[in-house]
Amino acid sequence: MASIESHYDKNSPNYDLVFDMLYFKVYDKITWKYLEPYVPSSPEAIVLDAGGGTGRWSIGMAKKGCRVILIDVSEGMLKIAKEKVKKEGLQHRITIKKGDITKLKYSDETFDMILCEHTLFLLDEPDVAMKEFARVLKTGAPLVVSAQNSYVHSLVHLPSKEVPAAEKLDEARNILLRKKYDSMTENGKVKIYTWTPDEFRTLLERNGFVVQKIIGKGITMPLRITEELYRKKEYSEDILDKILQLELALCEKQDALALAGHLQAIAYKP
Repeated sequence: MASIESHYDKNSPNYDLVFDMLYFKVYDKITWKYLEPYVPSSPEAIVLDAGGGTGRWSIGMAKKGCRVILIDVSEGMLKIAKEKVKKEGLQHRITIKKGDITKLKYSDETFDMILCEHTLFLLDEPDVAMKEFARVLKTGAPLVVSAQNSYVHSLVHLPSKEVPAAEKLDEARNILLRKKYDSMTENGKVKIYTWTPDEFRTLLERNGFVVQKIIGKGITMPLRITEELYRKKEYSEDILDKILQLELALCEKQDALALAGHLQAIAYKP
């Protein structure tokens, strides 16, 4: 956890800049489409933004009227979140706390909803977090959680002209078989953990959740649309809209989940 904290502290000043890329513009629109209907609007409702970082999703959820508790391990990320929350005038609705989402300091059945977006991939023991989510979530309340897809994460390592093919093929296979992990850091201490769609569903179900649906995000990218395009920060609205419409046409098709770079589940505590 110390390595994760250090990595995000270091990168927090520029963290939000990556979300200007075309890829994340599409990604964010899909995320919100399948998040917003589950966000409570009552001022009495409390939502946990687990690993909420700079408050990207806390702010949108709080604007619906609920209270949000944002927990993250990085002081740097939380500093940015506080600045953004203050700028939006949402200090009365968003509480920002430093903490470990695998060791939540809240009573059983505290939250009316939990969001864990773009965080699960950092956890080498995701079941610990899932058990905590199940404990602090109210009966009948939703969990919205995302994961990175093992299949796509492996296949992006297939050979390019610049790298020896045999080496890259071995790397792709080893990542798929979990003999090797990609890393967020040069020293390899912050690993990236991934799941197949079936493994993701099983993770949720074995920790007591009932899965309502799993949708795919990033089906057209990065394996099919070029990296040069999806990394662009300047692009036409027409391109953005056409990619988004294609993604939306695919994202709920269960036989297309294996093609998605990211997976987003909506599950309930029965």
